[in-house]
Amino acid sequence: MQQGLALMSQSGLEGITLGVLAHQVGMSKSGLFAHFQSKEDVQIGLLDYMAELANARVVAPAMRAAEGLPQLNVLVANWLGWAQRAGLPGGCPVAAGLFEFDDVESPVRDKIQELEGRWRNLLTRIVERAASLGHLRPDLDVDQFVWELSGIYLGHHAAHRFLRAADADRRAQIAFQALLERAGAAAAKTPPKPKKRKSSR
Repeated sequence: MQQGLALMSQSGLEGITLGVLAHQVGMSKSGLFAHFQSKEDVQIGLLDYMAELANARVVAPAMRAAEGLPQLNVLVANWLGWAQRAGLPGGCPVAAGLFEFDDVESPVRDKIQELEGRWRNLLTRIVERAASLGHLRPDLDVDQFVWELSGIYLGHHAAHRFLRAADADRRAQIAFQALLERAGAAAAKTPPKPKKRKSSR
C-alpha cells in the first residue's frame, strides 16, 4: 500500500492500475485480484490508506494540543507539506484528485469528495471552537474562513508541485497568519521588530 500510494502521488489516480501496481510491488496481476477486483477498487483502497496516514501524521498530533487556536495552528503546520514528509514525493493525492476528477462521475470521485468533506468538517469544528473560546471573533464567518484556508492549501500545493517555488512554505504561512489576523486572532499579529541598539562609538 505504501508503494502504491507513493506511485499514486506521482502518477495520479488514473496512473494506478492493477498491472502497474503489480509490477511496482513485484506481484502477479492475478495475485492482486485477491485484494482488489478492479482499478477503481485499487484507487479507493489507496485513498483510504492515505486517509489513515494523514490522520496519524496531521490530525492526531493536533488533537493533543490545547483546544481552539493552538490546535488550529498545529493542524495547519502539520497539513502544509504533509505528503512530502510522509514519503509521497508527488504531493497530496486528494489535492491532485480534486482537479483530476472534477468532471468525472465515478466511485473514485465520490471517495475524494467524501474525504475532502470530512476534512473541511474537521476544520469547521476546530475553527468554531476557537471562536467560542474567544481566540477568534465570535461573529466570524466560519465557512468563509475554511474556504480561504483550503484555498491557501491548494495554492501551496500548486506552487510547490507545479511551480517548484522555493518560497511556497513561507508564503503559505504568511497567508495563514493574515487570515488569522482578519479573523481577530490577536496572537497571530506579527510582533514588532526589536529596535537596533545604538553603537557605543
